[in-house]
Amino acid sequence: MVAYPDYIDIRKIGINRTGLTTEEKFRYSLTIDLKEEIKNVLVVIMMNPSHANEVSSDKTVNRVIDYAYNNYDKLLIFNALPIVDPSNDKFDNIENLNFHCKKNVEALTTELELLVKNDFRIDVLLGTGIPKSSKKIFDRELQNIYKILYNNRKKITIKSVSHTINKQKKKLRNGEYTYHISRKKFQPSVDLIIKEDPKGKYLLKIVDKKSTK
Repeated sequence: MVAYPDYIDIRKIGINRTGLTTEEKFRYSLTIDLKEEIKNVLVVIMMNPSHANEVSSDKTVNRVIDYAYNNYDKLLIFNALPIVDPSNDKFDNIENLNFHCKKNVEALTTELELLVKNDFRIDVLLGTGIPKSSKKIFDRELQNIYKILYNNRKKITIKSVSHTINKQKKKLRNGEYTYHISRKKFQPSVDLIIKEDPKGKYLLKIVDKKSTK
């Protein structure tokens, strides 16, 4: 754990989690108001939470803060899975996992509805990566996340970081996942949309700007 950047007022950090202590194992969201007047909002969605709390941060969260501070008034960090343990991606044996996954989805749904209702400009940055295990659970919850974004697609823009600095070779990891923010040079340079296939599965697609002109 590391300190938040000096320009962050930790009194403006909000955490939605279970229980009352910073040792809790589930976090649904981390919110930071960067400016007094809120007009544009960055919603970041990663794999699962770190131990960042009201007092201490981590390198990945600080990387996102540094980017958001120069471009947005408010930052909200969510995750596909709400388990706080960055060193362990074996989620299968977590007690009450389904309950917490449901609350995680509800938190994102509620927050996006509130942002849309207040007519903020909303950018979503996807940087989930792929877990080494428990992929079935991860894919299930990622579909829930994509559904929420799909339902709000007219009110948001979606981006991800690229695996390469070559602008001509932007692609998704394994053809369908975004790269995790912590492992890439941080520059949200890939524009995405979410589509629903005939079977009801939500798919990420890179926007081909040439074909949209």
